[in-house]
Amino acid sequence: MIEAYRQLAGPRVLGMISGTSADAIDAALVQIEGRSMRLLRFASRPYPPETRELIFALMEDRATVRQLSRAHFLIGELFADVALAVLEGEKVDLIGSHGQTVAHLPYETPPSTLQIGEAAIIAEKTGTLVVSDFRTADLALGGQAAPLVPYFDSWLLRSPEVDRAAINIGGMANVSWVPRVGDVRGWDSGPGNVVSDALAERYLGQPADFDGKFAAGGRVVPEILAQMLLHPYFSGTGPKSTGREDFGRDFIEPYLTQAQPADLMRTALALTAETLLNSMRPLIQGPFEMVVGGGGYHNPVLMQELRDRAAGLPLQRLVGFEEFGITADAREACAFALMAHETLHGRPSSVATVTGARRPAILGKISFPS
Repeated sequence: MIEAYRQLAGPRVLGMISGTSADAIDAALVQIEGRSMRLLRFASRPYPPETRELIFALMEDRATVRQLSRAHFLIGELFADVALAVLEGEKVDLIGSHGQTVAHLPYETPPSTLQIGEAAIIAEKTGTLVVSDFRTADLALGGQAAPLVPYFDSWLLRSPEVDRAAINIGGMANVSWVPRVGDVRGWDSGPGNVVSDALAERYLGQPADFDGKFAAGGRVVPEILAQMLLHPYFSGTGPKSTGREDFGRDFIEPYLTQAQPADLMRTALALTAETLLNSMRPLIQGPFEMVVGGGGYHNPVLMQELRDRAAGLPLQRLVGFEEFGITADAREACAFALMAHETLHGRPSSVATVTGARRPAILGKISFPS
């Protein structure tokens, strides 16, 4: 089956992921032809509330091994259902499933990372080869196993004319620095939507501050922002990745009595924007562009914070991934479609200069349909 795939001129590949926000399963059906990709179809299906709460229980060490085992297969079933819905009865040549991260511990001894969503179920239900568990090969080579998407960003966005920063604002925020010349760089800058989502759950009873409406009525509290910026992650150097272990729901607890809810929400958005830009400043040598994806792209208050705080930098334009043939929401799912494609061709798709690994790795494990 692998050799047959390699002979295909324009394979159709389905990429799937649920990010650290754990709000939905994203699935992008693409066609890959040489160095180009065409987005054919995209869907995002929210988790059932009880499943999302189970995922948070796993992330926050409030669940048992039995619950982890059940969640692994339950989420595999949900991913398979989303795949079938997106395919609409059509065949697909390959599926790349990142699954759901429930632990990312690259700084512990031994380092580890865990993505759940049993790929054998997806392969069986769809009758398709599935590449999954992308992060472990890079970790085995001494890398952080994150971020992985810079490979895709370099493939899609490299230009001989301008430096580009590809930004994803999901639960966490990460940056791929794609220069005109030289190696791509990448890192997690810190929290993306995760802090504002925690505040939305507490004060609004909903998973997010949709369209930034609540934050729009608040103001940035400089003293609280300064306290948040003292978190040791922001001063760390070298390959950097993070997760809910650093910026989970407990992160907001010290600040809840220090300001009004809307002000805390606006300050959380300022934290995301400020740490994104601070992480890029050492690499900015001249005109550059920012290409933004992820759920945060749809928050106009966050986008305005990013523009305002970039004043004085040689930013030529801030655009979405729509400018490059995909959508802001589909970017990560498209990335794992490409990485699965590279895996079946036996090509590495991790970037050692990003993760800190000893060398690039061929990522993922392959599940065959019966």
